[in-house]
Amino acid sequence: MAKKSTSKKKKNSEIEDLGAILSGEMELREKKSKILKEKKKAVEEQKKKIREGIRDGNLKIKDFKKNKDVVQKIKLFEWEAPIRVPFEFEKKNFLVVVAICLVFILYLAVLGHYLLMFAIISFLFLVYVAGTTKPVDVKHVITARGIETMDVLYEWYVMENFFFSKKKGQYMLIVDTNLRMPSRLILLVNKDDLPTVFLLLQDQLLYKDIKKQNKLEMLSIGEYIPLEKI
Repeated sequence: MAKKSTSKKKKNSEIEDLGAILSGEMELREKKSKILKEKKKAVEEQKKKIREGIRDGNLKIKDFKKNKDVVQKIKLFEWEAPIRVPFEFEKKNFLVVVAICLVFILYLAVLGHYLLMFAIISFLFLVYVAGTTKPVDVKHVITARGIETMDVLYEWYVMENFFFSKKKGQYMLIVDTNLRMPSRLILLVNKDDLPTVFLLLQDQLLYKDIKKQNKLEMLSIGEYIPLEKI
């Protein structure tokens, strides 16, 4: 009897665990479905704003400089991602680049351009470090006051617009600012977090409309993701 009772309890426990898993999955699906619906609505609102005349992507939706109301630093969303896109280090290619740079450095030495020589050496060192060191993960937080990254809070009024891009399979959030340094925030984002981040930012900033990217932009930040493809 005791054996049957134990077996029955174990079976009931397994059923309860299965029920909890199914319930959790249902809740997660409902949450994802709600986010997708909100994202679709937000995309349409962004398109409407662009059609109404904000076409260049250099204007903010709200003028926060005129609004001096104190906003509490309430955390809205938080995620962790690598500080940069991993750099594929190939020793053979790097040695070729070093050889070319050494020839150029010798030429600069003859001309007496020592500052340029040190700049090239510093660049080679940075490339080597980036290629041989795995990028660390950092925390990014969207708050009611702005975006906090690397323990620095950038408030909404210093931001101009935002957009997403994709480079080497990694999604990036690009936020243009009206600051000299940094003029642009570049944050890596997980694919699953894109809808949430978009929903929070689109209420404060305009999604930048880039008609055509040049090769330098493609090389630095990857391929621009249009509003329709978010």
